[in-house]
Amino acid sequence: MRITRFPHQFRFQLIADWLSKAYAPRKAADVGGGKGLLAYLLNQKGWKVTVIDPFDQSLPKKYKDIEINKRILIPKTSTVQRIDLPFEEELAKDFDLLIGLHAHGSNIKIINTCAKYQKDFVLFPCCVVVEPIEIKPNINWMNSLGEYAKNLG
Repeated sequence: MRITRFPHQFRFQLIADWLSKAYAPRKAADVGGGKGLLAYLLNQKGWKVTVIDPFDQSLPKKYKDIEINKRILIPKTSTVQRIDLPFEEELAKDFDLLIGLHAHGSNIKIINTCAKYQKDFVLFPCCVVVEPIEIKPNINWMNSLGEYAKNLG
């Protein structure tokens, strides 16, 4: 796999590849999953992923397969399971893994929920938007988030 320009354009493909190597296929929720490309890619690998996002969006029409360096059309009939609601902890009960890539305002909720229900989670927060954790000068927010999770076990 060779990515030289704009790796953020391929974040869903890279994360789907990493997750499918790090975990056996499982039932997962993509919190703040937007259009559902990550869910779609994981579902193609045998997972059962549901998008939890208050904004109903259609799957993209295509994506680039970075393994073969070609654009792949997503069939018009393809869908991913969706829960079109803001994330709340009771939504997590039926999932084995919670994934947060653009989970604005839900990263702390994901951590709290996983601690409460003994679930696994993977967070790749892209930025700090509407998060309840205090942002302190000269302290990396990502490190604070990690420490918060560690303190919950």
